[in-house]
Amino acid sequence: MVSSDYYIQDNSNMEEKTLDAAKSLYQDGKYAEALRLYQGMLNTSISHKLYYEIGRCYYKLNDLLPAEDNFNKSISLEGFKNPSYLYLGNICYKRTDTKNAIENWASYYAYKPDDAAVCLNLATSYFSKGMRFQAVFYYEKYLRYAKDKNSSYETIKASIDKCTEVGSEFLQKARKAIAAKNNQSAIEYLTFAEKNMPVSFDINHLLGQTYLAENDYMHSLIYLKRALCLDNHSLDVLQKLASVYINLGDFTAAYCVMRRLLPLVIHNQPEYLRTLKLIKSLDESFDEYSYQGHKDWAMRYDSENNYHMALIEYENCVIIKESLKDAFSERIERLKSFIRPEERIVKICLEKGGEFYSSGDFKTSNKYFSKVMLMSNKNSSEYKLAKSRVVDV
Repeated sequence: MVSSDYYIQDNSNMEEKTLDAAKSLYQDGKYAEALRLYQGMLNTSISHKLYYEIGRCYYKLNDLLPAEDNFNKSISLEGFKNPSYLYLGNICYKRTDTKNAIENWASYYAYKPDDAAVCLNLATSYFSKGMRFQAVFYYEKYLRYAKDKNSSYETIKASIDKCTEVGSEFLQKARKAIAAKNNQSAIEYLTFAEKNMPVSFDINHLLGQTYLAENDYMHSLIYLKRALCLDNHSLDVLQKLASVYINLGDFTAAYCVMRRLLPLVIHNQPEYLRTLKLIKSLDESFDEYSYQGHKDWAMRYDSENNYHMALIEYENCVIIKESLKDAFSERIERLKSFIRPEERIVKICLEKGGEFYSSGDFKTSNKYFSKVMLMSNKNSSEYKLAKSRVVDV
């Protein structure tokens, strides 16, 4: 008699042994043998981790097309915290596709910003494109997170330290020139300072402000926008940007700046009402296509890997036309994760650290608070809070 009953065998122990064997082979450099074991597991198991391991084997065998295919399959199953982005960046770089190399490395950096190697990859790639602002942005990240203080680290650190020294010296000269009402000398000093310290908020802010005082609105715009990229909640930068855009006749951009400004002046009633009145008067002059110029700039910046500027312009599109939120929200959040991933991680680590601290598990809470101290500015409230809660155990 044939029975319709059937039994499912528990293969979890067998799969675990196969996985361990494959990992061991990979570590021993036997990539083809590891690949066969991983591929055999596809008959019973599919996961982003398995596709990632298969991709790594192909990558080590320098078989880049199937490596790329498996890394993409891994990302299709788990698109955020996925180390496949690192390898996809490497593959693009091998093909001299710098644009997509940066995009993939930025995706990896978004969830693991303290990986010094990917910070260095991003810095050198931006440097090769002549994008100093972004290059120095990631060189400084590399110096913060690098654990291996090798010769490359020492060379980069010496260069950054020297530039910081020179930039700071000329910033002080510029401040003295401004105090003496000599704006032209101040601009010369600040321009030289900016070449050495392109990601200094103070230098970009002061340079934009000094050009504005000279009614040179185009140059003022360049540096005030860079300052905004470095501190998007600076009241003074936003107020000066609004003035620059109005003087240039760019009313959609002025509108966007004032919408960003409005929450910051809510406790200053005269300023709040004045800003609100300007917003309403400009809003009435727009039509359903007024966002288009900002969209064009956003896509252009995005294609150039200029994520700081692209983010501002995508946000401007949504500010002007709220119905675009669905179309752009995913890219906006992605760009935010490329630029400021530490903010999310610091917040999570403070919460987790606080939980373990409250329960008396100081050894674990110290790990989270140490991460906060690594990723936050030493002058920030987050850094000070984390430092105050580190306990000797």
